[in-house]
Amino acid sequence: MKQNSKHSIQLDAAELRQLFHSGKRKEFVAGVRLALRQILEKLHVEGHYDQVITLTKQDPCYRELTNTWEELKPAVRSQKWQELMERLVQIAYGTRPYCLRCGDCCHLGSPSLHPEDAELLSRGVLSTRQIYTLRRGEPVKFNLDGRLGALPSELLKLKQHQEKHHCIFYGKNQRGCTIYDHRPLQCRLQACWAPEGLEKLWQQAKLTRRHLIKEDQDLLEMLEVHDERCDPRKLDAAFARLHDTGDLAVLDEVLDLLRQDTAIRAFFTKNLNREDEELDFLLGRPLVEIVRAYGMKVEKDENGVYHLVPDQ
Repeated sequence: MKQNSKHSIQLDAAELRQLFHSGKRKEFVAGVRLALRQILEKLHVEGHYDQVITLTKQDPCYRELTNTWEELKPAVRSQKWQELMERLVQIAYGTRPYCLRCGDCCHLGSPSLHPEDAELLSRGVLSTRQIYTLRRGEPVKFNLDGRLGALPSELLKLKQHQEKHHCIFYGKNQRGCTIYDHRPLQCRLQACWAPEGLEKLWQQAKLTRRHLIKEDQDLLEMLEVHDERCDPRKLDAAFARLHDTGDLAVLDEVLDLLRQDTAIRAFFTKNLNREDEELDFLLGRPLVEIVRAYGMKVEKDENGVYHLVPDQ
């Protein structure tokens, strides 16, 4: 058996073809049992098998398929199987409606911060060196539905491991969160067995840079200048024109935005004595990184001149 994602646990392709085309009730029942064991393993509750298989046998969806499986066409069997797998995940989660500190959420990425999390910084649990800003208009992948799009408003997030992309507070030795007792609001509400809580949280206000540095008006003004000159929406508009018109002169506009962004970052480190680790919070992600979301990257030629080239 193979598992494609946390909520998509399936027999492999050959096993599924055999299951859907043979139409034998006995193979269907055996397939369900195999799939269920994989689901429970993924949810870290293998010991719940007897309880979950009992609940599964009582489930109307399973009972109907058990009685009608041999009568269904292969295409219908495939559809019904997908529906049953989703139901099995729900049943399995119902036997463990609590956090096991398994670390699965940590590996999906880091949490966004909310106004309630400001106290974690004031108490020293978090520092701005451990946070990065996603600015309005940046291209992102939304966790709730996997959709790619422009961020509608500013977000602050905990940093992630550069290569493995899990939250920096995930401890490999502990196999879980190293600040669990003081974790951010999203982590406290992100119940993998009840995702609707996270969906509601997404609609609520987010923590922003202004919340954390509101007393430093001079710094806020400099951040506003940077946001205006190096607005990610300008980058998005430029690449949209390139896509629509094919005008390569647009790349010069993009390079100019990148130069301004790089120059302002250098000013912050040299003139304001800000550490590089702070810039991800103060100024957000460098535009030279964001252009990769548009399939481009920056390279320097032998004369020291920078160019935008396809990121292959």
